Amino acid sequence: MTTGGTEDAATPDPTSEPADASGPPPMRIGTSEREAAAKALDAHLEAGRLGVEEYADRSAAAANATVADQLEALFTDLPQPHPQLPGHSVATTPTPTSRLPIVDAEDRQPATTGGFSGWGPRIVAVTPIISLVLFLALNGVFAQAWIFFLLIPIVGGIVYGGDRGRERDQRRLDRNDRRELRRGDHWGHD
Repeated sequence: MTTGGTEDAATPDPTSEPADASGPPPMRIGTSEREAAAKALDAHLEAGRLGVEEYADRSAAAANATVADQLEALFTDLPQPHPQLPGHSVATTPTPTSRLPIVDAEDRQPATTGGFSGWGPRIVAVTPIISLVLFLALNGVFAQAWIFFLLIPIVGGIVYGGDRGRERDQRRLDRNDRRELRRGDHWGHD
């Protein structure tokens, strides 16, 4: 404010009504949103959706963005991943150009119902130490103490051997899904 009591026109008052009364003011963003946008752009560059020059332009625009709408505009022609922006909902439906079905992450996780599901990696990690302790402790008593080192592959086989069937089933499901997608793509082009 100036000394005459009039407001300076160059500096808007953040408490005043927005110039466009038809909607809310644009949501300002911070460093975390700009970093999330940069990571999403990195993923699109790695996937080959963006060229190096376009990636550089969009990255510069993301680094200089001050409101969420500026970041959102960078991803209008790109599929997921998009950054999570304040005041914007995450799209849960596929884009119209997408041919792949949406699959919940929970459906694609291997089953972890087993006796060793949480303890398996810990047991396998401790097995060489136990084998070494047994070897050193019983080397003078037991002439064939080296046999304790066979515990390492035996425990690994017991702990991880049951996962082979699940992995095989998962590969079979993935193969069937790919076949169905290929059949679906050919039906759409007939």
